[in-house]
Amino acid sequence: LLACTWSILLTVFATLSILATLVSVLGILTMFGWTLGSVEAILISILAGFSVDYVVHLAHAFSHNYGTLEERIIDTFSEMGSPVLSGMITSVLASLPLFACSLQFFEKFGSFLCLTILFSWLFANFGFMSV
Repeated sequence: LLACTWSILLTVFATLSILATLVSVLGILTMFGWTLGSVEAILISILAGFSVDYVVHLAHAFSHNYGTLEERIIDTFSEMGSPVLSGMITSVLASLPLFACSLQFFEKFGSFLCLTILFSWLFANFGFMSV
């Protein structure tokens, strides 16, 4: 991200957003009573990849906008707000059929994907963009 934005501050805040997503998802899954097994290990290994998507799009757009802070935020949401929201909605909708699966892996993957996408979107839009 640092290579794309050329801003240490943006990189730090984006990393904090990703870490908040990781901690939140792992905390919720622990509260669901999940224990670490092979399925959970696979899901945790891909957690960071799913957590990066929205914050990276917003950080990249923010870094390429000019003006006051308020103008940059408005321009960023004007450019990327709708695509990021659409990506979140389609990903959550794609995870919903997995809740009805009888195979444990797919059921857990549905829960995992839905939580990761929701937390990632929330932290990117309301955490990262607010600072």
